[in-house]
Amino acid sequence: MTTRTKGTKEPGPADEEFLQQLHRGGELLGAGKVTEAKDFLERAHQLQPRHEKAQNLLGLTYFKLGLFDRAAELYEMLVRDNPVDPTLRVNLGLVYLKTNALQRAAREFETATDLAPDHKKAHNYLGLTFAQMGEYGRAREHFLLSGSDAMAEKMSRAIAGEAYSRPPAAPAPAPARPRDEEGSAT
Repeated sequence: MTTRTKGTKEPGPADEEFLQQLHRGGELLGAGKVTEAKDFLERAHQLQPRHEKAQNLLGLTYFKLGLFDRAAELYEMLVRDNPVDPTLRVNLGLVYLKTNALQRAAREFETATDLAPDHKKAHNYLGLTFAQMGEYGRAREHFLLSGSDAMAEKMSRAIAGEAYSRPPAAPAPAPARPRDEEGSAT
């Protein structure tokens, strides 16, 4: 006879299916098979729409597939539910940066740096956002805080009047992968 902790329930078939879909989708995403991962992660999301890891992985998948409206919807929901998580704010900011919603991107990156002043990626992306907005002094400050001395130097030259060629619309880096309970990337 198996004993169980009081108050826990036996995982049902839907829970098991959810975990299988989530696990397989995460594996495929980690292997770079983004299109294949999408189907598994969407199914997991349908089964448990409020599961944060499923939302985050699906948001990352949508971002990588260029489905920015869908990615934004998921990350906005995650930020609403976890307003003090700087990584989620950076992920949402990246979606906004990629879609040229610069004011919204700046707001998310600024909030992330307020929450985690040493978050180098948030400072770097905030610097990129300000550079795209033509605010080279503010961009320089955040590039310095991120440790990106080369970009800070470019901003100094732009401030001095040298032409600054904005970075091409290169793909923004993908949002950060969700972290497991121990804090390591999954």
